[in-house]
Amino acid sequence: MANAAPPDSALAVAEQPAALMEAGAEAAGRRQWDAAARAFAAAARADPGNAQAWLGLGAVAMEQKRYPLALQAMGQARHLAPHDPLAATNLAGLLRVLGRMDQALALAIEAASRLPDDPLVQLNRWLLAQDLGHLDAAAEGYAMITRRWPQLSAAQYHLGHTRLVQGRLTEAETHLRECLRLDPRQDAAYQALVGLHLKRGEAAQALALVEAHRRQRAYDGYDIALRCIALRQLGRTEEAAEVDDSRRWLRVHRLEQAPAGWADVPSFNAAILQHVQAHPELGSHRGQATHNGRRIENLLENASGPIPPLAWWILDRLRDYLDGMRSRPHPLGRLVDATLELRGWAVLMHDGGYETPHIHPGGLLSAVYYPAVPEIVARGEGDAGRLCFGEPDPLFPLDAPPEPFGIAPQPGMLVIFPAWQWHHTVPFSSAQPRLSLAFDLSARPGATR
Repeated sequence: MANAAPPDSALAVAEQPAALMEAGAEAAGRRQWDAAARAFAAAARADPGNAQAWLGLGAVAMEQKRYPLALQAMGQARHLAPHDPLAATNLAGLLRVLGRMDQALALAIEAASRLPDDPLVQLNRWLLAQDLGHLDAAAEGYAMITRRWPQLSAAQYHLGHTRLVQGRLTEAETHLRECLRLDPRQDAAYQALVGLHLKRGEAAQALALVEAHRRQRAYDGYDIALRCIALRQLGRTEEAAEVDDSRRWLRVHRLEQAPAGWADVPSFNAAILQHVQAHPELGSHRGQATHNGRRIENLLENASGPIPPLAWWILDRLRDYLDGMRSRPHPLGRLVDATLELRGWAVLMHDGGYETPHIHPGGLLSAVYYPAVPEIVARGEGDAGRLCFGEPDPLFPLDAPPEPFGIAPQPGMLVIFPAWQWHHTVPFSSAQPRLSLAFDLSARPGATR
């Protein structure tokens, strides 16, 4: 007698891992990272030997900047599929972010040898070479990829950016424009092209490019920052200052009273430092402005201890700032009422730590709170450890930058500024930690005009 068909519930159980994998892939394709992570995690639980489920979970966790989970998941995928070149190349990409460059390069070379016909695997191999300082070799690698796969926009961008760094501006422009022709959404190529015009002294062309990009975006912090640089190059200094003058728009607050449960502000700050130092996701990451420091990328996720009361206090200060901006001639004054989102991260630095010039392009307002500051920095006797404003990324040269403006952090200090303002920190020498908690206040898409 033929076997009876299993009941529908049994079929559902049997098909569950495949259905979960499909759901995870669909959610990832829509950049719905939380849903994708849940689906891939469920698939891995249902079938622990499924290397692709672990790989999917690791890739999504990396997008979420949940690096310990990403490392665990990708390591498991590599364990289950030691000869899978995609597992190797994904793990190499993660190790690159974590700063483990030699391990990353070895994996990338292995993957590239196993998948010589995969353009993204080949690209990853040369990205790692560039990170290790082999700029000329990386450029030739990118050039090889663009010749073989001319439709790969990412390769066109990386070759164009590399030629820009090398000063080969004509070649750089060719590849950056080709990247934008292939993928007009490649904002990094647009930014590099603005930098190229500035390097050539073509401020008017740079401004025209920024204005064209602004018409395509409801809000982009780089548009504001780069527009101000172009305006200054054109001598329209006051027009730029109306938006980017730190002295006009920066606000400083001090936490005068500790939240309930802490005796005073010093004990509250000590609790924050202890919380950060013991946090399981505190780690060193590349791809950020931070050097010689460790970070927690998702400080507000499942936040506990002293973090929630601090975040509420900071959110109140940010809302007060916005309320005062609505009627003023400033991009924040055009913010329409909408749901606002707060993201937070922590930066713990020791001897020699610093951050390079950068902005927070996705935010409207940025805030930095200082729970712990070395005595040499807090005294403010020199520039060491200062938070400085006005100097842009070297990619965007400015003949006459604004007069330098810096703040010596103090324990309990909160600094608020528009998220597109260029800022960096100065290296310091001390065995005492410098801890800053950074926050971005953002509006959901469609909230600005």
